[in-house]
Amino acid sequence: MESWRDGARFLFVSPHPDDVELGCGGTIAGLVRAGKAAEIAVFTDGRLGTRDPAMPPAQLARIRAGEQAHAAQALGAGLRMLGLPDGGPHDYYALRDLAVALLRDVQPDWVFVCDPFLPYEAHSDHRVVGLAVSEAVLLSGLPHYAAGQGEPFSAQGIVYYFPRRATEHAPLDEQCLAARREAIACHRSQFGPDDRYLSRLEKQLARQGALAGAVAAEALHARRASALHLPEPQGEEG
Repeated sequence: MESWRDGARFLFVSPHPDDVELGCGGTIAGLVRAGKAAEIAVFTDGRLGTRDPAMPPAQLARIRAGEQAHAAQALGAGLRMLGLPDGGPHDYYALRDLAVALLRDVQPDWVFVCDPFLPYEAHSDHRVVGLAVSEAVLLSGLPHYAAGQGEPFSAQGIVYYFPRRATEHAPLDEQCLAARREAIACHRSQFGPDDRYLSRLEKQLARQGALAGAVAAEALHARRASALHLPEPQGEEG
């Protein structure tokens, strides 16, 4: 079975600015360095991401768009800001159609998105974007679905970052790890130099790296499109 690593074109979906950098930024950098095409699509504008009551949401959205542009540049990826409202409300079916249109336009071999099945994930943006993109992978190749809205296209599968259950730990070398850190550092409105969350995440990356025989690794869960609907057969009946 062909691995996602054999793909040539990748789409990385982020519910908010900074999610893909945190979840799989080193993997993006490694794929770009290997000559692969990478496109980041950020669904919402991140305007709610502050605890400062004096920060106007529209101003924060502009700040975060600029930060995201610098982060994508640090990873060598293209960027699309879709501009949906941070925190919703989102019409699920409209979101699914938007994801289908995106897939048909970018035509990636594989799609990366946050795992919508992660237990205790309270943020609806993560759940609904992850699920809508997963369903879009199933539907975007059907000629009668959203007919006239782009040519039907089927991605090979999906890779979940921040997965409920990791099926692999993608190893990062020092160069990929440095690019990941540079991209995350671009999100200055979200993370200070001594951020405790980033410190814990770095330790987790190191533990995962030990499992992969590398300095660091990102946890991922890859599923082919055919494994996104109905259980896969586990063997022949007697």
